[in-house]
This record gives sequence, structure tokens and C-alpha cells, in this order.
Amino acid sequence: MTRITVYNVVGYALGLGLSIVGSILVIAALWNAWPNVVGSDHIFAALEAYLWTAELDSGLGIRFKLMEVTILGTALLVLGIFVTVLSRQVFHAGKYIFLKCPFCKNRWKATRARTWAKCPHCNKFIQPIIVGTAE
Repeated sequence: MTRITVYNVVGYALGLGLSIVGSILVIAALWNAWPNVVGSDHIFAALEAYLWTAELDSGLGIRFKLMEVTILGTALLVLGIFVTVLSRQVFHAGKYIFLKCPFCKNRWKATRARTWAKCPHCNKFIQPIIVGTAE
């Protein structure tokens, strides 16, 4: 069976943006902590102790502990992945595809998905939205 994947552009961009910001925050926190932790025998215990004691100055007079930055970065990374995954829809192509007009909101059956089509109801040349499939 053929699969049709439809991406919600706003959700996809938001998810990727959140993931990038979260990754940058986690990398920045670990980048600051790594030179002070690398010589220790117990790296994870030393990393945790350093993240709770060291602070990061934002430049606006606001200071954050590196552990807070790491937790915020991890939360943004997970949220970004979650939003990115939920911003797409997968349809399995059957015999017909239901298309919807973005202007008049009417639906109709078509034999294949089209990027541009003429709405049979309002007679406008549009980019239809794929709503579902049917046999």
C-alpha cells in the first residue's frame, strides 16, 4: 500500500526549533562543565556536583545554575521531538482520496492526491487538503 505523509509546516518548524534550542542549551551546559570534570575518577558524580554548584551568567544580570540550564534544555529537546512527531499525518492510499477545499470547506473524492486542483463546489483553483482515504 502506498503511504501519503502530510506535514503541518508550523508544527514541524516549531518542533525543530524547540529541539535545536534544547540541544544548544544541553551542549552549552556540558561544554562549560567538561573541563572541570574530566580529571575526576567518578565522572558522573563530579558532573552532577559541578552542575549544581556552577552558575551561568546570561549577560542581563540573571544567573542560572548549570543544572537548571540542563533540565530546561532536556525538556525543550523532548518537547520539540514530541511536537515534530505529532505534526505529521500518514494516510494509506486506498482507491479514493478525500480532498477538502480550504475556502468553502467542502470535501470530494479523487482518484489521486493533487497539489493543485479545481474545487467542484466553489469552482476555484486551489491547493486541496488531504483529509483521508477510502476503498
